[in-house]
Amino acid sequence: MRLGGDTIAAVATPLGAGGVGILRISGPDAASILAQVTNTSVDGLRDRYFEYGHVQQDGRRLDEVLFVLMRGPRSFTGEDVAEIHGHGGAANVAELLRCVIAAGARHADPGEFTRRAFENNRIDLTRAEAIADIVNASSAKALRVAQEQLAGSLGGIVNSLIASVVDLTAEIEAGIDFPEDGLSDIERTKQCKQANDAAQHCLELAASFGVGRVLRDGVDVVLRGAVNAGKSSLFNALVGRERSIVASDAGTTRDYVEAQVVWDGLAITLVDTAGIRSASEAESIEGQGIEMGAARAEQADLELFVVSSGDDAEIAESARTMIVRSKCDLPASSDSSVGLATSAKAGTGLEELKRAILERVTGGASESAEGCVVTNERQRARLEAAGGFLQAAAGLVERNAPAELTIVELGAARNCLAEITGEEVGDEMLDALFARFCIGK
Repeated sequence: MRLGGDTIAAVATPLGAGGVGILRISGPDAASILAQVTNTSVDGLRDRYFEYGHVQQDGRRLDEVLFVLMRGPRSFTGEDVAEIHGHGGAANVAELLRCVIAAGARHADPGEFTRRAFENNRIDLTRAEAIADIVNASSAKALRVAQEQLAGSLGGIVNSLIASVVDLTAEIEAGIDFPEDGLSDIERTKQCKQANDAAQHCLELAASFGVGRVLRDGVDVVLRGAVNAGKSSLFNALVGRERSIVASDAGTTRDYVEAQVVWDGLAITLVDTAGIRSASEAESIEGQGIEMGAARAEQADLELFVVSSGDDAEIAESARTMIVRSKCDLPASSDSSVGLATSAKAGTGLEELKRAILERVTGGASESAEGCVVTNERQRARLEAAGGFLQAAAGLVERNAPAELTIVELGAARNCLAEITGEEVGDEMLDALFARFCIGK
């Protein structure tokens, strides 16, 4: 990513038909470029005040617009930022952007506006990542978590942990400077507890990544089972509409069918797959569908293995597999206690199944923990590493090891925590992180 004293511009709204299209400009020449394309004077541009006018190029009127200048450092990027609000539509917005580029701006790279905000200390890295999560949020819970992160919930916790590690390091370093005072058992116990408490906090946050990932990305739930087990009927009942074809003929479902639902604020993709039967019974196309369904199940977060009531399950329950009995409204050939009983026709057990799915994919995490969950692998890995270093430091204190060794472990823990907020992070990692952002953010 290119960073420097140049001025960047990009479309900040999705391309396509729409009521309004917004262009964003940031950099030292934002005010002069805005004045040029709107045929106004820089001195006449009031700070944070929307003006009405027209974008013009070579005397030709391009669009009727509203425009605003937000002077730095009180702006999102910390630089002068201008916005032009014109009529929506891909052709019109592209024409406005070409006009701004011709006036002296350059096309922004993906995530460059947010990167400039980070580089200018307007936000830390946890809040920068939260912006991307807000844009990509697929459910109400995912949005709430991202908004909490943007408000600084995780960054605040991490900064508190850093402060605790720094305080402990200073205390131990003081013991090196004044070795004649020694370290009492009470002081050693206190230092050991402080390191262990910080380690526990780090590891608990790292463990929240399981539910954080689910909230951010949603989950895939695949229905599998033998032919005529009732998968498609159950799939339609869970979706709430006729999405998959249901028929008594074996092999009706040839390919997998997907549908998106939101349960309790969590985005879930349900996948109906071809019924399983031997290769000798299945047609060649149906056989390919069975293989595709098996591959889809391998990638899923959870597999619902559907069996008709009275039939034996061909697979055992596991962390990724849940057995579900269908058609429980019909007389069963034998009693079975395996799996959750459901009936797509009568609606029996559907709410219980939904709750069981949510419990399984979230690990039973409560909603009250959402504000403090970790939502990406980078954060999880650094927290886990910091926890390990802090545990090592606690062990050294407990064994009365040389203080210099303990300080090394504490320094490593602090660096891991500082990487989460972006205080200790290299350009290569920042380039990779912000490259995943959309242009205009």
